Amino acid sequence: MTPHPDLARYAYDESDQDMLNVGWLASERGHRTEIVDERVLDVLKILSAAYDNQMRDFHLCRFCDICRPVVLGGPAGNTEVWLGSAEIRVQGADGTHYAAPNLVIHYIAEHRYCPPEEFCRAAVRTAGIEAAGELTLAD
Repeated sequence: MTPHPDLARYAYDESDQDMLNVGWLASERGHRTEIVDERVLDVLKILSAAYDNQMRDFHLCRFCDICRPVVLGGPAGNTEVWLGSAEIRVQGADGTHYAAPNLVIHYIAEHRYCPPEEFCRAAVRTAGIEAAGELTLAD
C-alpha cells in the first residue's frame, strides 16, 4: 500500500469524483496519535462492510505485520470484514469526499492513529448516525 499524507488529493484509481486521502500510513513516517472517540470506530466498522474499491490482494499492517485482521462490521455488527483489501469512502457535510484503506480501523484501534477531525465527522455523517453532543477525538 502506497503511503499518502492525510488530506492529500486521492489518486489511487480513476475515480470520477475528487477525494482526499486519509489513513494511508507508513511506518517510516510519523502520524498523529490520540485516543479517538469510540463512535468513530463504531461507524467505520459499520461502513467497512461496503468494500469500496475492493482489491484482489491485501496489505499487511506496516506497524505490526498482522496478516488480514478481521472486525465485525456492517449495520448489525455481525458481518466478518477482512481488513487490508478495500477502502472506506465517506462524504462530509460540505461535499468533500474522503477515501481511507479499511485498515484504518486497525490503525485506530491498535496503533492509536488519529484521523483528521473532518474525516471523523464525515464518517459519522455517512453512516447516518447523529452524534449526540460534541464528537471528541481525544480523551
